[in-house]
Amino acid sequence: SSVKIVENIRSKTFVLGDSTQIHQIFMNMFTNSAQAMEKDGGGTLEVVVEDTYLEERMARNFGTLEPGPHVGITVSDTGEGISEDIIGSVFEPYFTTKEVGHGTGMGLAVVHGIVAGLGGHISVESEKGKGAVFNIYLPATDYIDESEASEEEEIVGGIERILFVDDDRAIVKANTEA
Repeated sequence: SSVKIVENIRSKTFVLGDSTQIHQIFMNMFTNSAQAMEKDGGGTLEVVVEDTYLEERMARNFGTLEPGPHVGITVSDTGEGISEDIIGSVFEPYFTTKEVGHGTGMGLAVVHGIVAGLGGHISVESEKGKGAVFNIYLPATDYIDESEASEEEEIVGGIERILFVDDDRAIVKANTEA
């Protein structure tokens, strides 16, 4: 509740990847950003998703990326930032600056692994005390798997119940049907 979320989704392009993996990318990035803003009592998390065309020279700067159309994802926060001496380690498995019992150090390593597995690239820019900006480029595709596309089916309801839990009473109240 203490994080302001700003979203700017300008892409309608597809990437060829498992939806669970894409979900993991966003959840790990958002969790990492939210945790970076805890000490200051909150802040702003911004996510931008846009179509990007990488020229050959720019693609080479990112290592193994192929030139062409990509989906660019930028996740930035106003958190505590990452110091220069550790920024090169943030994508390593088990690397964490958190106290024991407050994180596994796997979130950014998982994101890095998924992005690399999808043929993409992730980088980070940060300064201690000035937040962090993560840039992800995933190769775009116009391929749509027709076997996964299905007509919407009517959902038949019964006596199901939904448990909605949040630590902010106002959010719980706003999401409760009388």
